[in-house]
Amino acid sequence: MKKLLISAAVAASLVAMVPAAEAASTSGTFNVDITLTSACSLSAITAVNFAYTSLGGAATATGGGFTVSCTNTLPYTFGLQSGNGAAVPPGAATISVTDDAVNLTYDLGLSAAGGTGNGAAQAYSVTGSMAALQAGTCATASCTNAAATNRTHTLIVNY
Repeated sequence: MKKLLISAAVAASLVAMVPAAEAASTSGTFNVDITLTSACSLSAITAVNFAYTSLGGAATATGGGFTVSCTNTLPYTFGLQSGNGAAVPPGAATISVTDDAVNLTYDLGLSAAGGTGNGAAQAYSVTGSMAALQAGTCATASCTNAAATNRTHTLIVNY
């Protein structure tokens, strides 16, 4: 047993004399390149509604709400284009239209000229006004402009 202990002690001392092998490593750096394409999105625009009494007072429209979401810090502007596109240049801030079904003239505008993107939906509206004392055209007690060919207009977001 004594010989066995001596052999173990000698073997242990020999292992202690052999240097430990070190693990090798190397490293490198790299870049992450990002190309961001800025964009804006436009929600659905609610209908602009007028309730007008022939030869009555002026009317203000309701509805017309929409939201715009744009890339952070991206500036944008709005414009309106008349339904037939011929009455005003594209991107005008206000338009004036005479409806071809009920023969009433109205003006459309915007609650703001534009804004700067912040990544969230920002609320705006298309505004409308109708001058007083217009007769209009209607052969019954009440008419709508559902048959009008110039009742659809375009909101343009430029960015």
